[in-house]
Amino acid sequence: MTALVFEVLPMKLLAQRAWRAVGLFAMLSLSGLPALAQSNRATFPANVDEFEVYSVQERGSSRTEALALPETIRFAKAGQPLPPGTRILLGIWENNTLTGYFVMEKGQDWGLDFSAEERTGDWHFQEYNTKGQISRRPIAERCQSCHQGAAKTDFIFTFNRMLD
Repeated sequence: MTALVFEVLPMKLLAQRAWRAVGLFAMLSLSGLPALAQSNRATFPANVDEFEVYSVQERGSSRTEALALPETIRFAKAGQPLPPGTRILLGIWENNTLTGYFVMEKGQDWGLDFSAEERTGDWHFQEYNTKGQISRRPIAERCQSCHQGAAKTDFIFTFNRMLD
C-alpha cells in the first residue's frame, strides 16, 4: 500500500506542473501579441475648460462641437504633425444640453496596440459622460473603424477646420 501512495503522489505533482506550464505558456503567448489586446488609452482631460471650440455641426435638435487646445490648433496651422499627448474632443449636445464627449488621444507608438488593418495612426478613442467618467457603451472600435477613412488628415475629420 505504501508503494501505491508513492506512485500516485508523483503523478499529482506532474499534473500540477503540467497545468502550470500550460498557464505560463498561455500568459507568455498573449503578452507577445499587443496588436490583439484591444487596449484603449484615451483619457479625459483634466483641463477640459482650456479646450477651444473650432468647429460646430448642427443636426436638428442636436449638435457636435470639435474642441482642441490652442497649441494643438497652432501646430495644425503651422503644418506641423500633432505630437503625442494631443487630444481632440467632440462635445455631443442634444436639445441644447451637453450629454457627453468623444475623446481621441494620440500617444507615442499607440498604434502598435492594434493590427495594421485596425490602426488609426497612434490615436485611441473613448466616450465619456459630462463628468469625465468612461461611458461603458462599446463605441471606441466604431470610432476607430470610421476614422480609418481620414488617414490623409491624421485621422481627424475636422482637421481642416482647425486651419480657418
